[in-house]
Amino acid sequence: MGPLILMAIGLIAMLLVACGDTADGTSTASPTATVAVEATGTTEATPITVTDSDGFVLEFAAPPERIISFSPGATEILFAIGAGDQVIAVDEFSDYPAAAVALEHVSYSEPDPEQALGLDPDLVILATRQQESVEQFRSLDLRVLFNREPESVQAVLDNILLFGQITGHEAEAAALVAEMTDRIEAVTSALASITTGPTVFYELSDGLYTVAPDTFIGGTLALVKAKNIAEGAETAFPQLTAEAVIEANPAVVLLADAEFGGSLEALQARPGWDVIDAVVNERVYPVDPDIGNRPGPRIADAIEQIAKLLYPELFP
Repeated sequence: MGPLILMAIGLIAMLLVACGDTADGTSTASPTATVAVEATGTTEATPITVTDSDGFVLEFAAPPERIISFSPGATEILFAIGAGDQVIAVDEFSDYPAAAVALEHVSYSEPDPEQALGLDPDLVILATRQQESVEQFRSLDLRVLFNREPESVQAVLDNILLFGQITGHEAEAAALVAEMTDRIEAVTSALASITTGPTVFYELSDGLYTVAPDTFIGGTLALVKAKNIAEGAETAFPQLTAEAVIEANPAVVLLADAEFGGSLEALQARPGWDVIDAVVNERVYPVDPDIGNRPGPRIADAIEQIAKLLYPELFP
């Protein structure tokens, strides 16, 4: 998940995809999108009917065997539930697991329906970034599942179950969700005595883009009882001013842009930031955007990582 390049909101969207796959290239949060499974089968012979994020109904007589994934999060899910052999191509940001890198690549930001058609897929998974291309793909009789990126941790878990049902890997998906749920509950149980956690600024880029609470990344902060300084933001990935961050005085800064120069030293050099508690107390930590910004199975890793950074005394 290479980062969405950090100079403008459109590039931020690419960072969240390359690193996170959570934005569509605008600063406007998508409405909650639940992909509902209307009927599922327990064998390959049982038809499967699903409704995608746009309300489009797809029917499968059998699990698809040739899948193109335009979403790094979807790619990780498919491989994690044992459906990797059914994937024939992925977007260029789908760099995990290693088996995905070896597949043919399609463009995340400039999807080419003709290229997809030439690969003869029986399912194309498009995400929020490719929303405007959905009808173009369908006009070529490509079977498209438009799957808007999850806006909560629970929605990530729901997505895993959805892909398990579609691909015929229901048992594996359920087992993965159960394992992730146990790990997440272990963290929340350890924090049961915490009433109010530290104030946190989650930095996506040095342009001061961050995450609102109603995103799955914001949801990870809420799970560990952090107080997000972007509370009340009108967009999913708002751009804050330096003055707003200084006034909020976060106790902890989490840097998802460390690969691009984000560091304690960089924050110390910003005008006025030397008075922020996180900088004064050196509680400025890099976080792996490939784990934390991508709505897939490794979100449990991100929750554990952030919990350890915020509460080292509880997670030695």
